[in-house]
Formats: sequence, C-alpha cells, structure tokens
Amino acid sequence: MSENSKPGSDDPQNAEEQELCSKCLAPNQPGSHFCCKCGAPLSSYAATGPFESLFAEGHLYRRATEQPRNLVVVLGVWVIFGTIALAGAAIAVISWSMSNLLGVFLGIASFALGAFLLAKTTRNYRNRPLHKDGDNN
Repeated sequence: MSENSKPGSDDPQNAEEQELCSKCLAPNQPGSHFCCKCGAPLSSYAATGPFESLFAEGHLYRRATEQPRNLVVVLGVWVIFGTIALAGAAIAVISWSMSNLLGVFLGIASFALGAFLLAKTTRNYRNRPLHKDGDNN
C-alpha cells in the first residue's frame, strides 16, 4: 500500500460523495431535496411533492425579491404583489366602512406586505451590480 492511499487520507476516491447546489455550490448530502445553505431545490421531488413544492415556490419568490437581475422579474413582482397591496387597501377601506376591525387589520397587513416586497425588490434591482457582459437589462 502506498503512502497516498492510506485509509482516512484526503484521497478523492475515499471521500464521501456530495451533491453541489447549483445556486451557491454548497456541498449537500446525496439524496437531499433542498440545499442546506441557501434552501434551493435540488431534486425534482422538491418541486413536485405537495408540501415540498411550497418551499420551492418560496425559494423562487425570495430569489426574485433579493436578487432581481432583469426588469421583467421586477415587473412580474409588481404584478403579483402590487395586486396584493391594492386588494389589501380595498379590503381595509371596505371593512372600515362596515366597522369590521378584523377586516381592517387583515387589509392593512396585506397592503403592508405587498408594499414592503415591492420596495425591497425595486431597491435591490436599482442597487444590483452591473456586469460588463450585458446579462443585466
């Protein structure tokens, strides 16, 4: 047995195989459905399982609001969360006229959530680093 093939050495053949995340390149255990570092889906089951699909969808929304690269993504977030903010404002106004405090609270909460996500996404898009290769529009 040579010196380089000792058990327990850092030989790649003896090391346990790990799956790399396509987003952050963090090593994960084989068979993992989500990245242990960033939460990105790693397998098709993560996107098709009933409960797991919620986490995969949440990852997409997080990525869209935290790292928007294209104007189309920002416009899509405005369509989704702008609608939620407008609906929340309408619910709050209608509930106020009907003296329904629970409706007012839920409307204000929906409006605040939508407005926060719109502001965060727009700010992150405006402050993104511009690359010379032209991938940011």
